[in-house]
Amino acid sequence: MELDANQQLMLHWIPIVLGVLLMSPMGKGMSQSLSSMFPGMEHQRGRTIGGMILVFLGGFTVSVHTLWIHNKSKELGAGNFCSGDGIWDCSSVIGNDAWNTMPVTNLPWGLVGMMAFCILAWLVISIGKDSTATWVNDHIKYGLILGYGGLLIIAYLAYGEYQIGKLCQYCSTAHVAHIAGLLGFIHLNSMVDTSEWGSDDSIGEDDAGPRVRRKRGYVAPTVVQNVTYNIQDSSISGDLNATVNNDTSEEED
Repeated sequence: MELDANQQLMLHWIPIVLGVLLMSPMGKGMSQSLSSMFPGMEHQRGRTIGGMILVFLGGFTVSVHTLWIHNKSKELGAGNFCSGDGIWDCSSVIGNDAWNTMPVTNLPWGLVGMMAFCILAWLVISIGKDSTATWVNDHIKYGLILGYGGLLIIAYLAYGEYQIGKLCQYCSTAHVAHIAGLLGFIHLNSMVDTSEWGSDDSIGEDDAGPRVRRKRGYVAPTVVQNVTYNIQDSSISGDLNATVNNDTSEEED
């Protein structure tokens, strides 16, 4: 069975919708069945990062599809690759030479979207892999900068659709994914440096306490750790002294 363009578009919406649900309050109920495989889903930070990865995956795949439509329209000169009966007609938008490439760079918007979602996904994955690193705040700030900057591009493309008189359903899907990802970065920014963030994947939402930041693979020992080390050192020293004394007594005998 061959799927038309709108049915194919639903495949891109699946990870986006799942990601948004996981980031929302409903994600807490969804994560109960996933926590055995993904322990990080037990707390809000893990659910937000997991949801953002799904959202950016959907944004990337729809951008790939958009680039394919762009290249086909260039190759064939024309074609109803995703046209509709009404205002939704992405062939008229993506095939429009005045609006289908990024100004100055002349790159197709599909390619720009692919690169943008790859960078955003890399930022989120790196945060999830090392959530206590000192550069986490920087990565969140980079994501916010890219997110807010992307809103300007979305506004520019929306103006282009207004000029053409048609709406691109594939482009709009990528825009929704971008906005959802921006909301995810805003949520991460509100959680970072709080007890809600947690220090590692084994800490849940209700665990309080200061967050320990790791720098260059080293975590400064806490007071409790120092006391433990001193006790261990004292015990080892005591054992060594006892052994030396026993050996000396045996030699004298």
